[in-house]
Parts: sequence; C-alpha cells; structure tokens
Amino acid sequence: MIDKAVNKSVQAIRRKGLSRARARSKASSWREEDTLGSRLVDTGVVILPTRGCSWARKSGCTMCGYIYDAGDLGDTELAQLFKDAVSSLGPVEYLKIFTSGSFFDSREVSDELLQSIVQTVNDAGVEQLQVESRPEYVKAGGLSKIVDMLNAQLEVGIGLETSSDLVREKCVNKGFSFADYEKSVKICNSKEVLVKTYLLLKPPFMLEREAISDAVKSALDAEQAGSAKISINPMNIQNGTLVELLWKRGEYRPPWLWSLANVLLQLREKGIKIPVLSHPTAGGKKRGTHNCGKCDSTVLSAIQEFSKTQDPSVLAKLDCICKRHWQDYLLLE
Repeated sequence: MIDKAVNKSVQAIRRKGLSRARARSKASSWREEDTLGSRLVDTGVVILPTRGCSWARKSGCTMCGYIYDAGDLGDTELAQLFKDAVSSLGPVEYLKIFTSGSFFDSREVSDELLQSIVQTVNDAGVEQLQVESRPEYVKAGGLSKIVDMLNAQLEVGIGLETSSDLVREKCVNKGFSFADYEKSVKICNSKEVLVKTYLLLKPPFMLEREAISDAVKSALDAEQAGSAKISINPMNIQNGTLVELLWKRGEYRPPWLWSLANVLLQLREKGIKIPVLSHPTAGGKKRGTHNCGKCDSTVLSAIQEFSKTQDPSVLAKLDCICKRHWQDYLLLE
C-alpha cells in the first residue's frame, strides 16, 4: 500500500531532515486531564526518546516529523528517564507513553526496557496505560505477555488516519492497509486490550469538504472494526515533511476549526456510540487548525469541552462571521 511517487518524495525530504537532526537525550512529561469512561481524571504524559519509528527511518508519512526528535540512548538510560518522568508527574490514574513510533517494535523498546517500564507503571499504581503502535507490531503473544505483567488496563493507540486505502496510500504514505488495522484491533479485543484510533483530518491532496466526509466515514468504520475510542487529529505542519513543503508553496492550508467541529457534530448526529476526542496540536496557529483568529480560542475551548463531555450542544451554538467564509470555502475551493 505504497505510492511510489509519494514515497520517493517523502524519502528525499526525510534523508535531508535526518542529516540535520540531533538525537534527543531527555524525556518530556506533563500532567493534563482526560477521560476514563465517563470520568475526568488526572493524566500523565511521557515522551520517551527511543530510536523512533522504523517506518519513518526508511520512508515515513507525509505529515510526520517526529523522527527528528528520536534518541540513541541505551535501555538503562531510557529506563531511568522513564522512572524519573513518572516520579515527577505524581499520582495519576491514566498514563500515556509516546515513543513517536511503535511501543511493540523491539527495535524501539526491547524486552528488557519493556519489562522495566511495566514495573515502573505497576509501582505507580495507574489505572490505565496507553501506548502506541503500528498494526504490524501488534501480535497476540506479545500482547498476552504485557497484559499478564501489567496491573493496569492496557490501551493501544493506532494511527489509522483514514479507513480509505486509497487516501492512506496516495495522501499519507502510511504503509499498511485497513485490513491490517482490522486484524490488529481484533487481536487487541481478543486480549481485552482497548484500542484508541487516531484519524487525520485533511491529509494533503484533498479538498476540505472531501476531508470532512472522509473523517466522518473513517470514524464510523473504526467503530465498526472494534475501536473503543476515536481521536480526530487535525493536520498540523511539522518540520521536515512533505506537507510542510506544500504549505510553504501555498499549496496546502491546515483545516478550519469549523471543519473539525463539523466532523464531531456529524458523528454525534450519526449516532456513534464510542467517545470521540480531539486535542489539536498547534490549534489556533498558522501551522495548525485555525479560523479567522478572533474566534479560535472560543472554538478550541468548545472542542476541549466536547472531548470531556461528548455534549454536542457546546459546538452547535458556536458562531462567527468567518463561519460564512468557511461555508463559501467548502463550496468554491
């Protein structure tokens, strides 16, 4: 599921970016609020500088620049960084670990490091742990091993981006199919592991109205496949990516906040039963999802409130003069 022309362009940009990148040697961590079921809980986030995504090292996605933040530390150093980060967070009920790649890829997280991480998580007494992985690394045996060691509920985030194989191949260069995703969800569900599906709002080479329809359909397809939660990620322009090149040429605009709100509203109207969240990176900024500037903070706050409560009324009542410009944009682009 790879478009040769897109893949070649991504590879050229990636080689140039990696030649300039500096290996990270520190973990990042912070506290935030997120939902577990219907509860709003204290949540910890840890970004661990592993070697980064194996797919990004040989090709990569059109919009992702996280590989440039990868590290080259050994297991002992990474284990200590993680322990220190978790300790600095204090008590949290929900813990998210981001390696900017795949937690189940042994080239990123070795068995030794994984066991150390699980022990630290157990010692912290968290209720739920989220990690991330590409579908090809989700194996029944590996999941069983972690589930048996872990005292918390395990949740696996998978970056599906879209349920359309055509869009994922031509616009995202993701390197796997929807069938691969479905297989990984089935494996997770068989081990009572929750799946959180990430969807991308407005991949490159798509009209805004096409992107809205694609995000709505993809969320419904992911629910049907067995995902427990959906996260809609509107495009943000990351350094050293094909999307950044298009953006600098004036050939791409990040999605409107109105488009994101519309997707969330449509999904509620269509009766989706699982939680749908969105925490836009660079929201309200020129490199992220934005409107006219005057209403951005209000709309972002409403999206944050919706993500916590799933109440569509907080989005339905929003308005601004630029909403009419957005509607014209959808018709005339």
